[in-house]
Amino acid sequence: MNSRRELLIRAVMGCCQTAVAPASVLRQPTTAIARDQTPVLILVIVSDAPVKRSNDRMERELVIRLTGYARDPTDGYAVADDLLCRAHLALLTDTTLGGLALSLAEMEADYQAEDADVEAIAIPAFYRITYRTLVSDISQGG
Repeated sequence: MNSRRELLIRAVMGCCQTAVAPASVLRQPTTAIARDQTPVLILVIVSDAPVKRSNDRMERELVIRLTGYARDPTDGYAVADDLLCRAHLALLTDTTLGGLALSLAEMEADYQAEDADVEAIAIPAFYRITYRTLVSDISQGG
């Protein structure tokens, strides 16, 4: 049994992987990204919060960050931005993620420099996925 949240994350991963191929999509990597793994799209789960209860249903908001990550001495910004553009287009084609979500919406992105080697470029984009579950069972849609 998988939670509705896990099903949504897997749907996002699949959608993005198709969109950015042959580049990879990594989910919350815990180690440094090797040069030979780039360019890559990184998916990080920022938060998942219950926002509104209605009888036996709970509306929830899942916030994810997608980061286009590239190492390209010519134009890393263009490579990273291309990954985000392709992922964005794929995600907003079906904002219900195959009926799993109520909606998917782009959020404000905070562009802060991160420590990295000279050629590494990371461009973030944030998305809010609104979905519903039963109050007593997070594996069931509401």
